[in-house]
Amino acid sequence: MRKRILSLTLSFAVLLSSMSMSAVSVSSANVEETAGTQLQTILLDNDGKNLWVTESWGGANIIPNTIWTTSDLYDYFYNGSLSFEVQSSGQTSFPFRIGITSHSHNEDVTVNWTDLEKYQNAVTASPEWTSYTLPLYDLAEIISEKGFDKHNVWKISVGAVPSGESASFRNMKISSDDEERQYPFIKVNQVGYTCEGEKNAKVSCFAKFGSLSGKRYEVVNKDSGKVAYSNMLSDAVADETISGESVYEINFDAVIDEGTYFIRIPNADLNTSALTPRDKEEDLKTDTIVSVPFEIGDDVYDEMLSDMSKYYYYQRQGIDLEEKYAGEFARKNLHPNDVSVRRWSDRDNPNAETFDVSQGWYDAGDYGKYVSPAATSVENLLLAYELFPQEFRKLDPNIPETDKTSDRYSDSPAILSEIKWELDMLLKLEHPDKDGSFYVAANYKDGTIYIEDTLYSTSDYTSGAQETDLRSHLATADMAAMLAHAYLVYKDIPAYADFAEQCLETAVRAWNWVTDSSNEKHMSIGAANRTYTFTQEELDRSMYWAAGALYRASKTAGNNADVYENYLIANCENENVNTCFTGSSLGYSHKGRAFLGFFHYLYQNDAPSDKIKTVFSKFEPWRKRILNYDSFGTDYPDWGYWWGSNMVLAQSSMTLLLGSMVTEGSDSIPDAVLHSNQSAFNYILGVNPVSFSYVSGY
Repeated sequence: MRKRILSLTLSFAVLLSSMSMSAVSVSSANVEETAGTQLQTILLDNDGKNLWVTESWGGANIIPNTIWTTSDLYDYFYNGSLSFEVQSSGQTSFPFRIGITSHSHNEDVTVNWTDLEKYQNAVTASPEWTSYTLPLYDLAEIISEKGFDKHNVWKISVGAVPSGESASFRNMKISSDDEERQYPFIKVNQVGYTCEGEKNAKVSCFAKFGSLSGKRYEVVNKDSGKVAYSNMLSDAVADETISGESVYEINFDAVIDEGTYFIRIPNADLNTSALTPRDKEEDLKTDTIVSVPFEIGDDVYDEMLSDMSKYYYYQRQGIDLEEKYAGEFARKNLHPNDVSVRRWSDRDNPNAETFDVSQGWYDAGDYGKYVSPAATSVENLLLAYELFPQEFRKLDPNIPETDKTSDRYSDSPAILSEIKWELDMLLKLEHPDKDGSFYVAANYKDGTIYIEDTLYSTSDYTSGAQETDLRSHLATADMAAMLAHAYLVYKDIPAYADFAEQCLETAVRAWNWVTDSSNEKHMSIGAANRTYTFTQEELDRSMYWAAGALYRASKTAGNNADVYENYLIANCENENVNTCFTGSSLGYSHKGRAFLGFFHYLYQNDAPSDKIKTVFSKFEPWRKRILNYDSFGTDYPDWGYWWGSNMVLAQSSMTLLLGSMVTEGSDSIPDAVLHSNQSAFNYILGVNPVSFSYVSGY
């Protein structure tokens, strides 16, 4: 049982902790739904309700979604087009430049129709609305020359509008009569499966290809060419939620020998006339269908776990990444000035105090150092290590702390040394008075990093105490929770015993500060880079997490924990806390923080409060609701797709497991929970409609 859990949860924890360093909600462009499998029409201006007008510099960037995202428009370049209506602002007509821009690896590439001879001076804005349709395939030659990335189309670019003129656009869209591509038919966990573990794969295709019901599938040993297992496909399930495909189940638990395998369906005899231009370009086979190869073995996930752990080393700030550890990713410390940082309020103060906020990990999408998201990342890693320490102890990701010749060597599990690199930075964000309060973040403004401490971005050192040197109740509560948990993990590591005590002492100070009613709650901090806000509901959740973790840590340390248990009992029925049992998923950046409070209090607690146990009984109906699988064996909520992050799936899966450890015990996890975890794990590693592994390199 424990081995089955290991095959799933460890990688979940490391994976989602990297995801949660920065959680940014993004949505794709508006689409015009059409029936069947036809490519959707992408509406760039909300179907004519908004006009795009060129700027004073003579151009405009018409972005189909947010600045955080690009759109994969590869399939539209076969037979698709950009269409729009345009009108000049005055009584004259003038030609303008129009093209499309891709954004990949921080490089923008723009290709213009109007650079082609056939379009020069042919696209004009006049006093009357004029319609244009520009075929995308006309750009093929320029795209090839310039290295345009069809997978990462960012915006429509308009320029060369004469001085003093402007042009308005409406009904701008990208459309095609082609159908969606068919991704590889057989979906497998592309890393592999454990010998004794559950082994599931899926076959999915659009109905236009015909039926695979009753067709024989074979699990083939790649090295010997022998069929290790075969069976018949049962009838398909029509998926109406995720992909619109017919989905077939493959189970091959009977294959237990280590080796490299692939799945084959000979004589599939699917309809070749259903192939799209992209299918033909990808040479999609419809007669004999073959999956990508995968491994079966008891240590099949070890390398991936080690590599995902090593990810954090590559994210380090405050150190040169040496080639002997970082290989091709070696680099100098990108921001050495993080050792001498001012508060934002002191940016123009000639006598300003400076702070060392070096170390830590760079955020997922920028260089900022955000306390609350970082606390979530660290918590996930601490949970993974605490529950399965033996798995992490055998890893050697080759970092300075595992190199006995390095002055950074530490006789401890590598993942704990890596987490400590982040914790050392976070501890520096405590107020210099050491009163337990924490600043919300350190972030960059115009290339310089500042501690974010002001009510408004315009506030400075002359603004007074109500606008400067502000600390965050939410960040402080999150630090109290995470540091209390850190104590539990680090206390038994001789090299870090003193550090563990520092974590607990700081956690207690943070709790005392955040529960002191004389400290004003600043629920909005304007500061340098952005506005940081939180609600009372969010604070209540984090406080519950902090109380649970501090209760557990204090009891373990032999200290009186009554104040924390009393808080947990008094607030267990709080509506803001109980939302962790009502959502369609649980993320530890949001509702799940209250759940963590319950977990820390109840896990391995021989004498818990009956009142808290009664409230936690709500976990069972939540679990039952979440275990309502879709066609790909997951409980992925619909909104998770447009949000675009697998963190939703990973964290809900971990919540199912952690809650079940409380209700049934670590050795009696219900099979339905293990199956859900395995299915979600498979989904992330390739058993999904687009046959894509979301772990880079695997």
